[in-house]
Amino acid sequence: MKYYDLLSTAIIGVVVVAIVNYFFLDNIDIDGVAYLAVGYMVGYFINAIGSLFEDKYYYTIGGKPSDKLLTPVEGQRWTGYSRVRFYDIEKATSLLKSELQNQNASIAHMFSCAMRKANGCKDSRVPAFNAQYAWSRTLLTAVWMVDILMMFRYYDEWLFWLIGLLLLVISWNRYKERGYYYAREVLNEYIKQTENVTKESMK
Repeated sequence: MKYYDLLSTAIIGVVVVAIVNYFFLDNIDIDGVAYLAVGYMVGYFINAIGSLFEDKYYYTIGGKPSDKLLTPVEGQRWTGYSRVRFYDIEKATSLLKSELQNQNASIAHMFSCAMRKANGCKDSRVPAFNAQYAWSRTLLTAVWMVDILMMFRYYDEWLFWLIGLLLLVISWNRYKERGYYYAREVLNEYIKQTENVTKESMK
């Protein structure tokens, strides 16, 4: 089982199954292997739902992190947002447009090019950042799904609303951060790989 599968599928699925079992099924006895199998299946569907809702998640954080990082802001030396800043937008866009041989290349095309090059490097941290982003997206999906489920039973409990909202805000904020960290790492890795190739060719 890969790191990504373990984090974004099995663990989250098992936790959700445990919550449903405890609060809605009177904590029935389930064999450990069956628990893991059911948890993995539940986690798989939560992961799939998170992928389907990704555009909606982007809307809540103000747009795709890759679009924000590659869009210049007038009067500002960096792009992104206050917690995750990218200072090399001019260098990145210049290198990408040059490689694509298209000065009017779209942001989506440029980021796709950066991803291809960054993912092709065995020593890059991009896969790890991608796994962390996927984990945070699946966790956010699991939190709002569990919140909705619990709402039908504890709608009149103020403590539920407090805890449910707090967990939702924390998981949403973490999702936003991880999205920006991943997009920034892709661009930084692309710049590094491109400059290394240039230096090698000049030797």
